[in-house]
Amino acid sequence: MIIKEAVLPAEKQRIAAFLSEYGLKYEQADQTIYTEDNGKIVATLSVKDYILKCLAVDPSYRNENLAATLVGEMITRLHAGGIYHYQVFTKPVYAEIFKSFGFSELTKDDKVVSLEGGEGNINDAINEMLVKMKYGLGITSPQQCDTGCVVLNGDPFTNGHLSLVEHAASAHKFVLVFVLEEEGSYFTFKERYAMAYLALKPLSRVLVLPSSKYIVSSSTFPGYFLKTVDETTEEYAKYDATVFEKYFMPALGIKKRYVGEETSDYMRLYNSALKNILKDKLEILPRFEENGQVISAKTVRGLLKEGKIEEALTYIPRNNYAVFKSIINSGHV
Repeated sequence: MIIKEAVLPAEKQRIAAFLSEYGLKYEQADQTIYTEDNGKIVATLSVKDYILKCLAVDPSYRNENLAATLVGEMITRLHAGGIYHYQVFTKPVYAEIFKSFGFSELTKDDKVVSLEGGEGNINDAINEMLVKMKYGLGITSPQQCDTGCVVLNGDPFTNGHLSLVEHAASAHKFVLVFVLEEEGSYFTFKERYAMAYLALKPLSRVLVLPSSKYIVSSSTFPGYFLKTVDETTEEYAKYDATVFEKYFMPALGIKKRYVGEETSDYMRLYNSALKNILKDKLEILPRFEENGQVISAKTVRGLLKEGKIEEALTYIPRNNYAVFKSIINSGHV
């Protein structure tokens, strides 16, 4: 059968209808390929960035190797685009097909299995963090240390973020602060990382690290960046929490993760997923306040959009004033 690429809206609508027959939702994709038999769609596969998804094959064609054919074609296309590391979320029935292409399993439940393949893997990301912990904190045996952690976007880094990290630091000998690498926020990753690094520099037992693609990225929890909730959001949140608990906590010696209370639906759902997975290894703290007002990065961004830079500074750690003003003057307002 010939492999086709879905380009026209009508093609994508047909694929969406095909996927719905198998309990799948057609999600935003960079490429979608499919095969037909007598004008009927019988198999399809999509990719977004480095994430393969929406694989489905008509059960009556399962013996024709269509899934493997589509996976092989999509990997070839990714290589042609300079992408050599890829992940997939798929139904357990398709797991062995991906393993035949060298994919290794990350997580699995009765609904979804996640795998990754190509160059690099989650262990490489963790080993890089372990090297930074060794030279940044002097930690050579993480499992024997008392380490807490905070994961934040810091868009921008506020006094609320600082208070959260200080709380973690008061409860543990060491603290790891993961700054989300994903772009798409008001401030770039480099800007957000710089602000977190400078604000926390006075805390000698705190190490700021890039989060990697495995912690709250558009692949692990797209709702965080899309600001939406649908029927897949809970699965993504569960996946992100599971990866963190299964891989990062034991390897890095993290005893507890600290988060702030959330108000948006997608973040409340994420905190709930974290709590279900991490249980007593998660502490949810009330939002920090100053002068009776909640300290929020969203509030700061709102003030910046109104040109109220000096007022925004009241929410920012004092030793970040210079870099914050420099970033703002570079074109954010």
